[in-house]
Amino acid sequence: MRVRQAAKASGIRAVERAVAILRTFSSGAPELSVSELGRAVGLHKSTVHRLLGTLERTGFVVQDPGTKRYRLGLPLFELGSMVVNTLEVRRVARPHLEEIHRACGETVHLGILDEGEVVYIDKIESTRRVRMYSQVGRRAPAHCTGLGKVLLAHLPDASLADVIERRGLRRFTSKTITSPKELRDHCALIRQQGYALDTGEHEELIQCAAAAIYDHTGKAVAAVSITSVAAAMDQHRVAEHASLVQQAARKISEGLGASLSIRHKEGPAPTRPVVARPSTPGR
Repeated sequence: MRVRQAAKASGIRAVERAVAILRTFSSGAPELSVSELGRAVGLHKSTVHRLLGTLERTGFVVQDPGTKRYRLGLPLFELGSMVVNTLEVRRVARPHLEEIHRACGETVHLGILDEGEVVYIDKIESTRRVRMYSQVGRRAPAHCTGLGKVLLAHLPDASLADVIERRGLRRFTSKTITSPKELRDHCALIRQQGYALDTGEHEELIQCAAAAIYDHTGKAVAAVSITSVAAAMDQHRVAEHASLVQQAARKISEGLGASLSIRHKEGPAPTRPVVARPSTPGR
């Protein structure tokens, strides 16, 4: 027990020291030597050198072969950009989430795709008695949710195949898509019509309509959805919700600088529900 506790404490201490090293870099000191880093964080050069070796292998720092000094690596920029983009999407989207919530009174979600899963980054709760289990920060499977499917539909084929390989296609209900081919075909339909529907694919009694949000580069960076109890839905309300999320997604995309004439495709609102067919079990 004591050995495990000591190992855990040592691991935590190493992480804290590595973070301290990374935080020493600044715009005024973009490149630092081992000695300079050691003095700044109060560690022996050998300890700093060992930690820098790990950080260099992961790409978080890069050593100049000529000066032997270190600078921050691109993965940190990529991680920081993800945080900034998420915060920006949420800020731009919020008034439009409130607008569609006023129009329908149902639960409204804003979500992103992370490691093949949906992550909810904002939510407005339904005004009705039934409340959704989802929470901001919580994850959900992508292949059987409206948010997830509309974002999967915008992945390159290789990336979609990778998600299927790593995450699998777990069956949650009789309507869950569990066949890779059927999911690919379904994603093609989503791209064509401009929205996705989840008709009891994740939870039997829940229905969802979702549309993708694009940034200034034309990339689908998030999605907006309306989630409701299936028993309260008919063809007219499905069409209404599909139209509402498409309109909101278009406005949010505009706020992020997307060129809608090129990237944002708003398909016609459905006159009848377009659902995923029950499929045979698969991975």
